[in-house]
Amino acid sequence: MRAAGLILAAGESRRMGRAKALLELDGRSFARLGVELLLGGGCAEVILVEGAHDLRARAGELPATARWVVNERWPLGPLSSIQAGLAALEAEVDALVVHHVERPRVRPETVRALLDGLAREPGTCWQPRVDGRSGHPLVWPAAAFGPLATLDPRTDTARTLLRSPEWSPRRRKLDCDDLGALDNIDRPEDLAALRD
Repeated sequence: MRAAGLILAAGESRRMGRAKALLELDGRSFARLGVELLLGGGCAEVILVEGAHDLRARAGELPATARWVVNERWPLGPLSSIQAGLAALEAEVDALVVHHVERPRVRPETVRALLDGLAREPGTCWQPRVDGRSGHPLVWPAAAFGPLATLDPRTDTARTLLRSPEWSPRRRKLDCDDLGALDNIDRPEDLAALRD
């Protein structure tokens, strides 16, 4: 099964006060950590979506299998970045692993386990669950690419599809102990707590 990774990093980061993709943990940017996560988890390529900030010039060198795309519609939210990533896919893939850049501690083995779940049950959507709480990243099968692309980001989110009558029965949760799947580093105090 061939998977691509998609890192959502197009937002304004208003609460943080600076681009979250450029924040660092253990000497590596959140963007770099996301790329390493997805490649280490089994993705053949990684697309990083920028929008509000020009990130590629400041994020440092990334592996050759990672590339940037611009989401001109970034004010419409994460769904518009997913759509920009889908449009940028250059090769046919069976799965898309959607990772939010503000979750820098997700473990590669969690991504591998999510992809293994999809391999066992083709056509399903997978996400981690830690102590009963749903986390990220989400793994979408190729069957969802068309429906995701046709949603309207002005009124819909990816949850619109997940909660639809067609896709709700196809949603799966992977129970795991990966606390990084619950990260949401949105504010300076979140970053400070992460580094403590």
